[in-house]
Amino acid sequence: MLAVDLDYWRYQREMKQIFVANPKGGCGKTTLAAQLSSCYAGRGASVALVDHDPQQSSADWLRCRPKSCAGIVPIIASRGEQADDDYDYIIHDLPAAAGVESLQGIARSGDKLIIPMLPSPTDIKAGVRFLMSLNRNHWMEDAGLSVGLVANRVKANTNYFKVLDAFLNEVNVPLITSIRDTQNYIKAMDSGVSVFDLPPSRVAKDVQQWQPLLDWIAE
Repeated sequence: MLAVDLDYWRYQREMKQIFVANPKGGCGKTTLAAQLSSCYAGRGASVALVDHDPQQSSADWLRCRPKSCAGIVPIIASRGEQADDDYDYIIHDLPAAAGVESLQGIARSGDKLIIPMLPSPTDIKAGVRFLMSLNRNHWMEDAGLSVGLVANRVKANTNYFKVLDAFLNEVNVPLITSIRDTQNYIKAMDSGVSVFDLPPSRVAKDVQQWQPLLDWIAE
């Protein structure tokens, strides 16, 4: 469990809303949303995890969460539930096939949109279409939405990762960090926890990879 940094939270009290989205299924949206929720809750923040998927993968993860871990409030959007602004963080786990229209009415200027992408040709093509749709709808300019990419389940020095890296260097959206492919995430998610709940010596490399994303969100 991460120690609470009171000085950090004294200057971070304004509510932050984070969306994790990519119309391509299986790219790790729920895993990223769960890790972020657990990280901030472990630091003493009040966190709502909004599950927009009728399959309720995020909600299922929360149902397995041990009572000894920092609490996270589940919001089931498919039931019409909504999170109010009383939380420090509201994290939205959007389902597969959800496009930019899913942001209508809930995204606001200054919110963060994280797009996880896998290093595969299919995922790169889906990511391109999603970014083009964001540009067409002027979400980054007119809506004031900050968009960042996360390369997920990365195996370094593979050809597919090199292709993804080359693509990301060509788009006008920052690659915030790369998350390695490891069983730590699978084992943690099965138990309702995150890498931030596990012994630091076991997940030091993983936690380090999250720091650039946490810094970007805090901007």
